This record gives sequence, C-alpha cells and structure tokens, in this order.
Amino acid sequence: MTIYLSGIHYETDENFIHSLKRQLLNLGCTIVNPDEKLHDRLGWSKSLTHRLGLILESDTIYMLPKWKDSTTARIELTAAMKEKKNLCFSFNDIKNLITTLDG
Repeated sequence: MTIYLSGIHYETDENFIHSLKRQLLNLGCTIVNPDEKLHDRLGWSKSLTHRLGLILESDTIYMLPKWKDSTTARIELTAAMKEKKNLCFSFNDIKNLITTLDG
C-alpha cells in the first residue's frame, strides 16, 4: 500500500514523522512524503501539480495532525476525495484499513 503524507508544515514534529514512517514501513507500506521531493525548488502551482500527481499514484492519503492549518493539505484532501482515495486521519485508521484489505 502506498501512503501519501499530507499536512506536513513547519510546526510538524520531526520525531513524530520519523516514528510514523518507521511504523508504516513495519506494516509494509510505501511512503510518499512530498516534502522530501524537490517542491521547495518549484513554484507553488508547479509544486501543487506535482503533489496532485503523487496523490493519483498513491492508494491512501494520511492526513497528519494540524492538516487543517495547511491550504495545500486541504486541496490535497479535496483531490483525494474526488479520486475516491482511502483517507486516514490516524495510525489506527491505517492499521484498520490494512486489516480490512488483507481480510
């Protein structure tokens, strides 16, 4: 399962992201973290276009805490809903989704 992380911003705790990524990898997930891509070097519209492409390639969108504070994350959520992607708002949501898909 490919999981796109949405809602990372300057206030996001790096230790939280590191721990989350480790837990997701332990579940066998592939992680798409758009902030690890070249988005800082792109303008806002090109960055958003690239992010939306990454969402299309992902199975599930994980909305991180405080995602509501990010305009980009809200756009990503809208796009994911339009594309009928799986949406998760907690690690337990992801575990439940994997259990459902595997079951």
